[in-house]
Amino acid sequence: MFTVNQRLATVHCFSLATGHCQLLYTCYMSQDAPDTSQLDPRLVKLYTEALHHQKQGNKSGALLAYRRLQSQFPDFADGWINGSVVMAELGRTEESLAMALRAVELAPDSPSAHCALAGPLMGMGRTPEAVEQFEKAILLDPAHFPALTNLAGIYVRRGEFQKAIQLDDRAIEAQPTSSALWGNRGHARMRAMDLEGAEADLRRALELDPDNHQVRWNLAYLQLLQGRFKEAWPNFRARMKLDEWCDNRQSLGKPHWGGEPLDGKTLLVYTEQGYGDTLQFARFLPRLKKYGARVLLSTYPVLKRVLECLPGIDALAVEGEPLPDYDCVVPIMELPVILNVGIEDLAPLPPPQLPPSGTLPPVPELDRPGFKVGLVWAGSPAHSNDELRSMSPAMLRGLADVPGARRVERIAWYGLQKPAPVEPPDLPGFTDLSRHLGDFMDTARIAKRLDLVVTVDTSVAHLAGVLGLPAIVLLAFMPDWRWGLGETSPWYPSLTLLRQPAHGDWGSVIEMLKREIAGRIEQR
Repeated sequence: MFTVNQRLATVHCFSLATGHCQLLYTCYMSQDAPDTSQLDPRLVKLYTEALHHQKQGNKSGALLAYRRLQSQFPDFADGWINGSVVMAELGRTEESLAMALRAVELAPDSPSAHCALAGPLMGMGRTPEAVEQFEKAILLDPAHFPALTNLAGIYVRRGEFQKAIQLDDRAIEAQPTSSALWGNRGHARMRAMDLEGAEADLRRALELDPDNHQVRWNLAYLQLLQGRFKEAWPNFRARMKLDEWCDNRQSLGKPHWGGEPLDGKTLLVYTEQGYGDTLQFARFLPRLKKYGARVLLSTYPVLKRVLECLPGIDALAVEGEPLPDYDCVVPIMELPVILNVGIEDLAPLPPPQLPPSGTLPPVPELDRPGFKVGLVWAGSPAHSNDELRSMSPAMLRGLADVPGARRVERIAWYGLQKPAPVEPPDLPGFTDLSRHLGDFMDTARIAKRLDLVVTVDTSVAHLAGVLGLPAIVLLAFMPDWRWGLGETSPWYPSLTLLRQPAHGDWGSVIEMLKREIAGRIEQR
């Protein structure tokens, strides 16, 4: 086995929107690299070509070069290490694993080989095995910052924040000028709710690399969480530079609006992220009138009937259908940035006037007596942050003995979960209403007939807030930025926010919820 000491470093960088560790790969030349003139010139040429493609982001070109390198020089470990990384970036996890195993076979004493092997293991959900590989890399080189920071990322996901921060400390000590490493520790501190320490680390990361878009987005997240909106909005734009959201910006063949007068022109406002985001940011549509805009909103089919009831919209189009003429475009989540919205500007729109109940299909299940509570315990599993925001229906079992409920008034539990739950909560008299939930108008008309809506961080929370309905939102220890740090929300005054006191502690939240429901029953 022979090697050029030019390797691929892997560092974790967290997106606050997802809460998931993302393995990012960067090439670097070690300062103690040997004299490549002593190696086969063909190897040097192929490896240099592969690294060039990789640094330029040309994954296909890099993979072809690494394939040629592996074929012609099968004992060259770095070709297998870096080839494994490219395979992982292309989503070809099984092939990445095979290459990494070959690298470890060739170079069992190489920390980079073990670090490369941990990548596909993580991608396959084999986290304990990935931890073992990172630990082997650190044992071989205690200052191996890729293994240190990636292992820290695993600890962050587990909620073991102090362990993560200690590893990030060591990674920064090994590479003190790495913006990514300072950003990683900033993220770990934010997840631990050390917001002051997090901000210091994120700002240091931006001093080292002002173009680190992930760090700039995380700083915006921290500022928004603290209600520092006008500071946050310029950094908020960094979201569009991230892989997970960059495709959300659409040109649609027309210029993007930046706040200039429109004088009767038609502005197409298009949805950028999820259903809840659209409901939340729709409050800014009426403010576009002062620019002389005719507002055309393009939205999801399931939101159409609710949004038709909101002010500020001249025309509504459903995504995927032909659009009428328009002059310029803007994503809906860019509106508060352009409008420079402060926390004092967050008065919600008047609750929309829904169609009279007599014109809607009946829901006979709602006719039974009792204090009616609607439940949403999980969001879409496809959501990148779902493991933090959702809970198992089994966790709702504790609600069966709400203090005083049987004595004062029986509780009627209703499921607003869609699609129908495979495992419904084990609550007395629980009724699943999923068959009545076609779109958000259906959910809205049912929610208006309930005494209380209880939901984790999903679009139903935003719907209840827009409607001005009494609702309780159950939040993770590190919440989404829009919920802030208090017990109420400036976005939605009718909502009460209950938060985990520690990472993953839904049990305490359920106990708080029981007391809150009991109090509301007694008040009624």
